[in-house]
Amino acid sequence: MVRDLLYKDRAGDLTAHQISTGTLIALLTLYFWILERRWPIPSRRSAFVIGGTWLALTVLFEFAFGHYVDGKSWSNLLENYDIADGHVWILVLIWVALGPAGMREFTVRRRA
Repeated sequence: MVRDLLYKDRAGDLTAHQISTGTLIALLTLYFWILERRWPIPSRRSAFVIGGTWLALTVLFEFAFGHYVDGKSWSNLLENYDIADGHVWILVLIWVALGPAGMREFTVRRRA
């Protein structure tokens, strides 16, 4: 919604997609840091389980909502994963999966 209202028309669809992806990764990083400070993840394995669970839930929601509620075709939904075409949404999913472990390692090393 913010993308559509503020910068999509000026930046163009693909650039707006890329800006939104970067913004979401930055916000997720802040969120992971807040969560890790409040509820530290006890082990690397737990961090990967958390990331994998978030990844599965994110993809399930994205495809179920996008297809069944928003009415988008499967091919339309998959376009966001076409890196060769400049779509970088896959980076969000990679960060959702690896971010908890990355943030855990970052905070553990800072404490040491």
